Formats: sequence, C-alpha cells, structure tokens
Amino acid sequence: MPVPRPRVAALLAALALATLAAAPAAAAEPAPSPAPSPSASPAPSPSASLAASPAPSPSPAASRSPSAGMSPGPARQALAASTPDLVTGVAYLRAPANLKDGRYYESFPGFPDFGLTVDGAFALAATGADDARLRAVTEFIRTGGVVGDGGFTVDSWLGIGTEYASGGSIGKVAVLAQVTGFDPRGFGGHDLIAALKDVTCASADEATGCAGPGNYTWSSSVFSQALGVLAQLRAGQAADAAGPLAFLLGLQRPDGSFPSLIPATAEDRDVDSTAMAAMVLDLAGGHDAALGKALAWIAGQQKEHGGFPGAAGDSTNSTALAVQGLSLRADAYAEELVRARAFLAGQQNGDGGFDVALGVDGSDLRASTQAVCGATGVSFGTLLRDVHALPGGPATPSPLPSASRSGDGGPGLPVTGFPLTATVVAALVLIAVGAVLLVGFGFRRRAVSGGGR
Repeated sequence: MPVPRPRVAALLAALALATLAAAPAAAAEPAPSPAPSPSASPAPSPSASLAASPAPSPSPAASRSPSAGMSPGPARQALAASTPDLVTGVAYLRAPANLKDGRYYESFPGFPDFGLTVDGAFALAATGADDARLRAVTEFIRTGGVVGDGGFTVDSWLGIGTEYASGGSIGKVAVLAQVTGFDPRGFGGHDLIAALKDVTCASADEATGCAGPGNYTWSSSVFSQALGVLAQLRAGQAADAAGPLAFLLGLQRPDGSFPSLIPATAEDRDVDSTAMAAMVLDLAGGHDAALGKALAWIAGQQKEHGGFPGAAGDSTNSTALAVQGLSLRADAYAEELVRARAFLAGQQNGDGGFDVALGVDGSDLRASTQAVCGATGVSFGTLLRDVHALPGGPATPSPLPSASRSGDGGPGLPVTGFPLTATVVAALVLIAVGAVLLVGFGFRRRAVSGGGR
C-alpha cells in the first residue's frame, strides 16, 4: 500500500528509536473468543476449498460476449489441466524459513511484516489446507504481533487513535477478523469497524492524507480504499460504507479500469486495483454496469501467455487477483480463467513458491501468498474459514516451536529476539532511510504488492 512520506518517516523514526531502546513490549491482552461474525458465509470444507470456488452466474449487465473460444481437443484439455499445485504452494508458505515461529512473515530481519502476514492468512483460509497455521497466524495478529523485544506492533501499524491511522491497514485486519470468524468490533482490543468510520474523510485534507470526502485517511491507493469498504460492507454497515464506496466508484475510468494510486495520473490503470474494486462492487450489489465494465477491462489486459501485467512485469500476483475478479462471473470468463491459472502454474517452482513475474526466476514470498489465494478464485467479499468452527477448537494456540523443525513446519524452539549488534545496525539504517524520506525522496507503489495494503 503506498504510504505518505510523513507517515513513513514518522513510523521509521519511531521504529528505530523503539529498537535502540530495546524496551520489552507486552503482547496485547487476548480478548475472549467472540461468536462467529454473522455476516460471513459458511466455511468451505478443506478438500473442497482447494478447488476453485464456483462463482454466480453473470447478471445481464455484467455479461459480455465471450472471446473466440479454444477449439476442443487434447490441447484445450491439457491447458485446462494445468493449474497451480496449491498443496505444495501452502507447504512453501508454511516452511520454517518463511513462516517465522509458525506465526508470521517478515520483510526485514527481526521485524514482522503485518500486511504480508495477513496475506498469508488469506491464502491459508482460501485453501483450507492448514487450519493450525491459520489459527496461529490469526492469533499472532489478534494479540498484537509482538516479536521478541521489538517495539513495532500491530497497533503501531494500524495507528488507531493517532494522526497517522491508516484506513487500508485497519480494513485489512478487519477483513482478516471476518474471514476467520471473529467479530471485527472486538479484535485485538479495537473496534475496527468504528475505527473505519472514524478515519473516513469529510473533505480533502492533505494534512490527514485525505484525497476527498469518503476516502480513508492515509489510504493513498485503490487497494487500501477497497479493503476498508469490504470490511464495512461485510460488517453490515452499508450506510457508513456509502461515502467510501461512492469515492471508490468515482475513481473508475470510462474504460472500466481503476487506477493504482490516489490521486492518480491520467495514465494510471491497474489490474490489481480493478480486481479489488470489482470484488467491492459485487459485494455491494446494485452496480452491475460498473462491475461489468471493470471485468471486461481486466479480461482485455490478458496476454497471449495467459498472464496479466503488473508493476513488476507480467505479474504473478496481478494474474492471481485477475482470477479472483473474473471468477465473479466465471461462466462468462471461463476461457480467460483457464489460461490465467495455466500461467500461474508455469510460474510455480519446485519448492512450491512462485516467481514474482515472467522471466524473474526464484520463489518470492509475497507473490506466493497472493498466487495461492488468488488461484482459488474466492473473492475477499465472501472468503470465510471460521477458526471457531474447525476441528481443534478456538483460535488460542501457543506459539509453534521451531528448533527441530521438519520441512513442512514441524516443532522446535520459538524465536525469541534479535541480536543486539544487529538491532543497533538495523535501527541506524532505519533512521537514515527516514532522513532520506524527509528531505524529499518520493516513491511509488512497490513492484509486487503492498505489505500493508
């Protein structure tokens, strides 16, 4: 998720100072396990969820004339049979080298990446392939995300109650709560739905990261805006979501696409963002024309090899999100979905992970979380894997050990901290980066997908 320069600098400075101080951080007090959220649909069975979820038949306004179909025969059958191996994909995601302590991912040694961790939880929920890890990851986020003696926590990332509260991050954690059957009104010590209402902008205000009325504070991407609206709609708060939804709809181009960034340049059109917006429109209902145009635009971006363009090239995660979007009208886009899944299968490596883009060899963790989730075709508007209803009871596991782990994430000793020397070096690096940001270094959306988006 793109983050404003002031917020990045402030967060980096706070993180660096907290790291240098090495002050112990207490985990948030676990809240009682609430009843499953009533807004979600029933959880899929583990075996059924590994297959692509069926999508509803297209409405008249959202339908289109299918492109020239592939001729029947062995070639089409072979292509249709070429799909990502989600079993090995999940094995890669939960491997000890990737899923630290069996509970979280990191993009910098010693510091959890909460956005990436939630992406991993979505993948586990969509496949239903490892409920124990799904519980552990969810609980890690719910109880504050404290690692060792680090001071960077989920609360730091969300910024609730501060001038840098991020609507996209709040929305993402709220959707995680809903996906796993928790009540987002009491998740991690916060009422995340009330927090989204509180960070809904009344007008444009650069000082609070507001691009206009209905935008969420510091939500400078369509992806972030869509996450907040999804959370409010899933919580049954259609009235509170009306402004944010109208703001999102106002970003749609005449050709049906949505931009990546808010505010956007005239040329900015993005497959990932358009797919996310399509999931919002489908959940909201009553926007068939806008939804139909968005899906038709996505389909029109597909390359001959079946993949879709993204910031990193012909992108794995963009293709996965396109699959989620087009699956909203799976009957109309059956051919495109077959070709897209075949492209994803071609980007999967022997370790189960996925390349970030065509021609970029080597498994990428962030791209892999989104490839595994997206390949199922399940929308974020309906995804549900209620950890309360699964075998094993409520989501209150202890941290998973890691000293004598097997390749699939077996037991061992937990990670407990970060060496002092490395901590000091890391903090100095963060301070330097923050200084660069403060003197004017601008940056765009990262190449693959936002860790906090």
